[in-house]
Amino acid sequence: MLKKLVILAALFAIMLTGCQKKTEQEEVKEEFTGAREVKVTIARIGDISSYIEFSGKIEAEKTVNIAPSMSGRIAKLIVDVGSVVKKGDLLAKLDDTQLKQAKTQYDNMEKNYKRMQELQKTGAIDGATFDEVEAGYKVAKSSYEFMLENTEIKAPINGVVSLIFKKEGEHYDAMIDPMLLRMLNLDEIKAKIQVSDADVNKIKKGQKAILSVSSSVEEFTGRVSFVSPEADMMSGTFNVEITVQNAEGKLKHNQFTRIRLLYETSEDAVIIQQKAVLESEFVFVVQNEKAIKKYVSLGLGNEYEIEVIDGIKEGEIVITNGSIGLSDGDKVEISR
Repeated sequence: MLKKLVILAALFAIMLTGCQKKTEQEEVKEEFTGAREVKVTIARIGDISSYIEFSGKIEAEKTVNIAPSMSGRIAKLIVDVGSVVKKGDLLAKLDDTQLKQAKTQYDNMEKNYKRMQELQKTGAIDGATFDEVEAGYKVAKSSYEFMLENTEIKAPINGVVSLIFKKEGEHYDAMIDPMLLRMLNLDEIKAKIQVSDADVNKIKKGQKAILSVSSSVEEFTGRVSFVSPEADMMSGTFNVEITVQNAEGKLKHNQFTRIRLLYETSEDAVIIQQKAVLESEFVFVVQNEKAIKKYVSLGLGNEYEIEVIDGIKEGEIVITNGSIGLSDGDKVEISR
């Protein structure tokens, strides 16, 4: 009998302890009046675009390999890699021995030609003799100009020297060496991308594109300048080129770039962050320190933002983080 009483007393103690814990938990729950911490954004007015993203490669619009037609020793390099030059500036000089010989012959032929011109005016020489002298003069002039052009190497464009293939004092071989120097003009660049058959009809000449590169936080605006009318035989993709003005030279030749091609735009739209929209139909806004559930009609969107056609207005405070499990009317506190 005593044993049964002990067991009953123990069970009663356990039940009493459990009830006390339950009551304490209920009291804690009833006493919690804190607010849910959330992060927000402000609904703004702006332009929003749907876009397709690509990776591409930047190239200078003008690239020139300077390769003299004559071989010779490099007597002088006037420029270095990175030198900025204007069209017509002297870049390098080859050995001028042949040039001097051609200049002497040209000067002699020019003097003789001018004498023949005076004699022809007086009828002292016949036409055939004059034609022969004139032809010799033109050959000498052409030969001298050719050697001058290929001995004193000048810049064919405005731009920057990007490569010097031979060193001063070395021999340049016009038959073997691919070039002597390379020049780029980076004032205008083009980005090349490959577009799939599924997307090519979304892209038109003149279409706006936004470029970004790892070396700069700035974004660069360009326009589609070329859309290939045929697909590549091997890849089945279409070549597309985008032209970008680059007067400050922030974009570099052969640099990789990320490109957003904008194919549809809404202007003066109410815009919020994509992550604010729940179940594709509603958002929570903050009013009087409470979360208010609002159903919305959505328009154009991209990876980060979306247009709200109806449901909220410019300036409303929209919850972006902390809305999971939130109910209409819950108290909230904006995280700073």
